Amino acid sequence: RSERIDRDFCKRPIMASGEQGPSPGSITAIQVLASYAPAELVLRHAADRHPAPPSAPEREDFEGAVGFVDVSGFTALSERLQKDFGNKGSEKLNQYINSYLTRLIDGVSHHGGDVIKFAGDALQVVWRERGGRTGTRGVGESGGGSGGGR
Repeated sequence: RSERIDRDFCKRPIMASGEQGPSPGSITAIQVLASYAPAELVLRHAADRHPAPPSAPEREDFEGAVGFVDVSGFTALSERLQKDFGNKGSEKLNQYINSYLTRLIDGVSHHGGDVIKFAGDALQVVWRERGGRTGTRGVGESGGGSGGGR
């Protein structure tokens, strides 16, 4: 079965039942990769004739910008919700942070960014320069005096 793979595909969570988002289907290797890897990597491998996750480490050199985003007041909010709602406070905190991060990720994606790392209430985001891509190669392959294999 051939499913169109785009940035929205990369954002949909895989459900424990083997469904991804609202549409049922079996979990493919690319779907698993999409839940853990930046969209740029997933899209590159999904475009192959026989889509599969990378079989070896890769390195990609590119120009871009990196942003580090941390939710201000997260600790105070979690303490306040625990105080006000007891054990239910953690459920409310989970709902709040999921809603907030979903909107934030959608905004980043809308503006061409890619979340490359989550750490609790923080995100690391990259915006790649689309015009001057220098290429992808396997780790250890040399290329253009960049000291490949670093």
